[in-house]
Amino acid sequence: MKTAAPYPFYTSLRFRFGLIFGLLFLCFLLATGVLLYSFVKGQFEKSFAKRLQTQASLILQETEINPLTVPLPAAGEFFRLIYQANAQQDTLFDNVPEFFEKKKDETDPELWRYKYMSRALETGGFIRILYLLPAQELTSDINQVKLILFLYFPLSFLAALIAGYFLSGFLLRPIEEIVKKANDISLQNQINLLETPSVRDELHKLTDSLNQMLSRIKTQARNQNAFFASASHELRTPLSVMLTELQVLEKKGLSPEIKLIVENQIVEVQRLNKLVNDFLMMSQIKSGALGLTKTSVNLPELTFEILNRLSSTAELKNQTFKVRITPESGFFEIQNDPSHLVTILINLVGNAIKHGQRHSAIDIWILDNSDNVALEIRNLSGSKIINPELITDDFTKQDLQGDGFGLGLWIVSHLAESIGVKFQIVYEYPEFTAILNFKR
Repeated sequence: MKTAAPYPFYTSLRFRFGLIFGLLFLCFLLATGVLLYSFVKGQFEKSFAKRLQTQASLILQETEINPLTVPLPAAGEFFRLIYQANAQQDTLFDNVPEFFEKKKDETDPELWRYKYMSRALETGGFIRILYLLPAQELTSDINQVKLILFLYFPLSFLAALIAGYFLSGFLLRPIEEIVKKANDISLQNQINLLETPSVRDELHKLTDSLNQMLSRIKTQARNQNAFFASASHELRTPLSVMLTELQVLEKKGLSPEIKLIVENQIVEVQRLNKLVNDFLMMSQIKSGALGLTKTSVNLPELTFEILNRLSSTAELKNQTFKVRITPESGFFEIQNDPSHLVTILINLVGNAIKHGQRHSAIDIWILDNSDNVALEIRNLSGSKIINPELITDDFTKQDLQGDGFGLGLWIVSHLAESIGVKFQIVYEYPEFTAILNFKR
C-alpha cells in the first residue's frame, strides 16, 4: 500500500486551528489593549493635570502681597506670578522660559504642560499664575505603557498560536489513530472495524460512518473475490475440454481452410484460458487465500524449464534467449514456492516476448551474490515509451494494441511481495529490465 505523501505543516488542521485560535486571541487582546491603553493614558493625564492644579493652587495660597511673600520654585518647576489691582499689574515672579512665551500656541504637549489660575484678594485685587511643568516624564511613562502593551500583543499571539497548535494536536489525536488504522486496512488483510470512542461526539459520529463504509467495502470485496474465484474456477473446466477437443480435431485430416479456423480457435481458447487463470490468481491474491509451500528450488533449472516452454512463442517473432549465469560455480538454490515462481517467470518472460522487438535477443542474467540471488530479464521494448510507475497497476494497459487485460505485471508485483521476493523494474527506453532478488 502506498503511503500518503507528506504535507507542509502549515497546511495541517493543527496549524490552522492554532492560527485561528491565535488570531481570535489577538483580536481580543487588541480590543482589550486599546481600552486598557486609553484608560491608563487617561489616568496619567488626569494625575498630571491634578498635579499642575494642586501645585499652582498651593503657590497662589502661599503668595502674599503685604508683606510680599513669594514661594521659591522647586527643581524643574516654572511659573509666573502677576498681581493686578486698579487696572495696574505687576510681575511678582517669573522664571518661565522665553521660548514658551513666544511659541505658547505651538508648544508640544508631550514636552510641556501648563495651567492658568487666579486668586482674588480681600483688598480687591487678584493674583494670576501661569504654572508650567516639563511633560517628558509623563510622555515617557505613556510610551512605556504603549511599548509594553504592543510588544505583548505579538508575543501573546505567538504563544497562543503555539498553544493552539499543540492543544489541537491533543484534540486531533483520535483522528490520527483513525487514520493510522485506516491506512493498515487493505483487501489482502482482514478488514477490522475501527474502535468507536466512548464519548458520543463528532469523532464518534465520524468513526461510526467509517465503520459503516468499511462494512460495505468488506461485503463488496468478499462478493467480488467470490465471483472472480467462482467464475474463473467454473470456466477452467469447459475451456480445458474445448482446447483438448480442438487439438484432437486439428490432428485429423482437415482441409486447409478448416484447419486454419481450428488453429485460430485454439489460439483464442489458449488466450482465454490464460485470462481465466490470471483472474483466479488475482482473486486469490486480493482475498489473501494464496497458499505458500516452500521447498528447495534450483533457479537456473527452473528458468531453463520456463524458456523451453516459451521457446516456440519466441520463435514466432524470431527472438532468441541469451542466458548468463555468474559465476558458473555459484550456489543458486533458494527456498521458495516453485508454483508461484513458475507463474512469475512465465509472466515476465512472456511479457518480454510479447512487448520485445522482433529479431531481438532477450537477455537473462542469474547472479549469485553473497547475500542474495538476482535474476534479471532484459529486452528491447518494441512499444511506445511507458510509465514504469503505472505499469504494475491492475487493469493498466499501456500497449493498447496488445491483447490481455494488463494483469501480468500486477500479478508479478503482488505475488512476489507475497512470497518474499523483491521485484523491481528499470526502464530506460528502449531497454526494459525486470529484476527479482531472492534472499538467502
